Amino acid sequence: MKKTVLFFCCIFMPFLLHASEKLKAGLFQIVPYAYMEEGKLTGITHDIIQGLQNESNVTIETQLLPYKRMLNYLELGKIDFGIFFLSNYSESFSEKLIAMYDLDTIVIGKKSLKISSFDDLLKLRMATPLGVNYNAKLNNKEQLKITRVKDYKNAILMLDSNHIDALIGPRKIVEYQLKLLDMDIKNLGEPYILTTNTAWIQFSDQSKKSQYKDILIKAAKKLLESGRVDEITSMYYE
Repeated sequence: MKKTVLFFCCIFMPFLLHASEKLKAGLFQIVPYAYMEEGKLTGITHDIIQGLQNESNVTIETQLLPYKRMLNYLELGKIDFGIFFLSNYSESFSEKLIAMYDLDTIVIGKKSLKISSFDDLLKLRMATPLGVNYNAKLNNKEQLKITRVKDYKNAILMLDSNHIDALIGPRKIVEYQLKLLDMDIKNLGEPYILTTNTAWIQFSDQSKKSQYKDILIKAAKKLLESGRVDEITSMYYE
């Protein structure tokens, strides 16, 4: 009888440990990645993390944070991981585990604005949300006139009121935010593709739970292979 009990303990103990211990994940508060709607958390990153929890059988506690604070928490180990665009800065204090999706980052202005090359950007007043790092290899980036604003909605409103010449952001998110404001990207100028950014699961170097890295990678692969990540992103961009 004792041997039987010991056998079942050996089999099920790893699952019990996963179920009882929690990982902490940061959600950066930018629509449609993560935001509150009718008192509930929702968004692309939120739904992907819920999928990781379901596939891994590991409880993941999420915390909604401004983008810059999420990076700070990841650097300090106050959260274990996040899913966001990779940058040289984030790589300095976290490990990239697996790529989840790609987005083109564009610079776009009003209909009359023509952007043919990077040099054209040097002449423009631009805006993008505070703390967002697109990791574009920008020459002379210190010469760019970029205003940091609260979110993409503010950047769009600044463009509409002629306070800036163009805004910088992932194309899908710009399209989504324009739709919320009853505006259409077709009524703006031709977008200039600045770079293609990849959102990775990035795990804090200061986390005490590095044993969960492989578990997260396996769960993420299942979501990617099943097409679930594409379903989630498409749902929020429609």
